[in-house]
Amino acid sequence: MAILSLLVLVVVVAVLADLMISNDSRAGKYINPNVASQVVRGTIYDRNGRALAMEVPKNNLYLRTKAENFDISSQVLSIYLDLTPDAIAAKTATSTTELTLIRSDISTELMDEIKAAAAKNGVSSDIVLVKEYSRTFPAAFHAAQLIEETERVFDNVLSPAPGYDQSTTYGNNVYLSVDLDIQYLLDLAVQQVYEVQQPEYCVAFILDVTNAQIVASTTYPFYDLNDSANISEGQKVNRTLVSSIVRPDIRVSDISVVSKVTDYNATTEISEYTTASDYTRDLEVIKSMARGIDYENSAIEKIPAEHPKYLVLVGSVGAKYYVGSAVFEYAIASIEEGLAAQNKL
Repeated sequence: MAILSLLVLVVVVAVLADLMISNDSRAGKYINPNVASQVVRGTIYDRNGRALAMEVPKNNLYLRTKAENFDISSQVLSIYLDLTPDAIAAKTATSTTELTLIRSDISTELMDEIKAAAAKNGVSSDIVLVKEYSRTFPAAFHAAQLIEETERVFDNVLSPAPGYDQSTTYGNNVYLSVDLDIQYLLDLAVQQVYEVQQPEYCVAFILDVTNAQIVASTTYPFYDLNDSANISEGQKVNRTLVSSIVRPDIRVSDISVVSKVTDYNATTEISEYTTASDYTRDLEVIKSMARGIDYENSAIEKIPAEHPKYLVLVGSVGAKYYVGSAVFEYAIASIEEGLAAQNKL
């Protein structure tokens, strides 16, 4: 009986050992997943397909901060970058990272020359040339607050998690209902209001009532999205349309700011941010969108009045000068003239 028990024990141990050896997952062995090493953020477009925010590839040159052959590497780089070895040393001296950025956005031709020179001098491991992507905003200050808000609210859409079995994961594209041509008109008009009244800020939007889409949205003062590092967070607030995205309890009937989101294989229409109401001059929910407006110092007009295509709101908050309506009438008239010139009435 003891012999039989011993045989059973030997068989069980053998089976377990075979399972552990033959099956890595059962043995608990970690297999590193093959995920993308880079995520390229998606593009934000206006309704006509013009880029409002996009990733631009740049060839960036780094030097290992503690390069083994620093003197040789700096000599090689000085030949091609119009930098002295001392200037290169000064850059690395203040660096706290493994790699120090020496030059950004170099040409592909120059990159190839530096690679060849680095290989010839045996310093290829010290000089690192990398294609990296940086965010750029072709529209500069136009619709700046709305674009920045879209970047934040749709961050996971624009920059998804790295995908499996691919070297690069590309984010989804977001299409806004904004028309950049109409946006220009609105920005010019609002700037004129601001210059006359000197308020704390101005807000304005234009709604296309034929398809219920916001075609322009402005909070003034503007700022350049390409140089926004020193802009206060308060100035970045989209005071006109912030409620339409981040506060679902304040929405306008069938209004769409984000018209669709696309990836390589699919199109997802966005039909959110809505509530039931009509388009009228006294629409309370529209006034709520332009919250903080002194309603005696703002204007809401239908253009053209007889057969409305656009609903326009222009307003200012905390104006120092000229609280009459003439400045708003002039602003709205200039928008209407611009729309007519663009054949968009």
